[in-house]
Amino acid sequence: METSCILTKKQTAMRKLVFLLIWLTIIFNDVSGQESEQYKSLFNGKDLTGWLMPGEVPGFEVQEGIIKAVPPNGSDLFTEDLYGNYKFKFDYYLSEVGNSGVLIRCDPTNPWETGVEIQLLAPWTPYRDDLHCTASLYGHVAVTNRPDETTNKWHTMEIICDRNLITVSVDGKMATHVDIDTVSSMDDKLLAGAVGFQSNHSKAGEFAYFRNIQIVDFDSDPEYVAEGFANENERFRKQALEASVNLGISMIDELTALLERKNTMVQAGARQALFDIVAQQTNPDSNMADKQLLITHLKNNMSKISSKASEDYLLWLAELAQVN
Repeated sequence: METSCILTKKQTAMRKLVFLLIWLTIIFNDVSGQESEQYKSLFNGKDLTGWLMPGEVPGFEVQEGIIKAVPPNGSDLFTEDLYGNYKFKFDYYLSEVGNSGVLIRCDPTNPWETGVEIQLLAPWTPYRDDLHCTASLYGHVAVTNRPDETTNKWHTMEIICDRNLITVSVDGKMATHVDIDTVSSMDDKLLAGAVGFQSNHSKAGEFAYFRNIQIVDFDSDPEYVAEGFANENERFRKQALEASVNLGISMIDELTALLERKNTMVQAGARQALFDIVAQQTNPDSNMADKQLLITHLKNNMSKISSKASEDYLLWLAELAQVN
């Protein structure tokens, strides 16, 4: 009886220990994931620094730490910086018949032709089918799971643009997921551009509010960008090349590794990107310190590759940079 009791206590203690270890693992993984995402705030809570509002009639203003779209049909709002692949997260609040939206990968001078709108719409109109309701890619892709569209309360939307995959979630629940390679109406859309908010497209007295606007720019990660050179879609390979040039010197290690791939398409893309980076970093406006850093990176990578042809290419680029 005593032995049985002791075993039970030991088993109970062991179970508690196992539970504790599992709980700590979950907490650690959650914290690690949050740290690795590196969200950047796009709204300082005070004014519209970092944003563009083209047009004669302002459609947005900042009050009490919130971006408010109140005047009907005013100018839309766009980030000054351009983004191709990212996780964009924000809180929104719609009035009783609020009507707004999020524009992704767009040119602010022609947003609807060049980009796509993620709809934000109060459930008030009989025309709000799954192709035009909140979280739909308006007119292009219907929602997969209808989100909570309750008005006069805060919701959180997350939009992930991961090359050909776009996912939209509301309040932590996936609403729309699509491979845009399968959507012919999006064939001519930009793959990188501004992120924007549509002004109040409802009647006077209605509104849309926004806060906690954040982004994780996937294209700031050289490893992520390098993966794009193997994409089957030429448009995404081109976007990866452009992202590489934007990153500049920090991409050289990854591009050198791509020269070792047994894929002529990937090798060709990497060679072009390296050449473009050298051309960019050696233009007349470049400073000498950056040019020297570029040359050092190219020469250091020569010892990391096995191909004589690739080694000679890096040497040629380094000499080209030295001359310029």
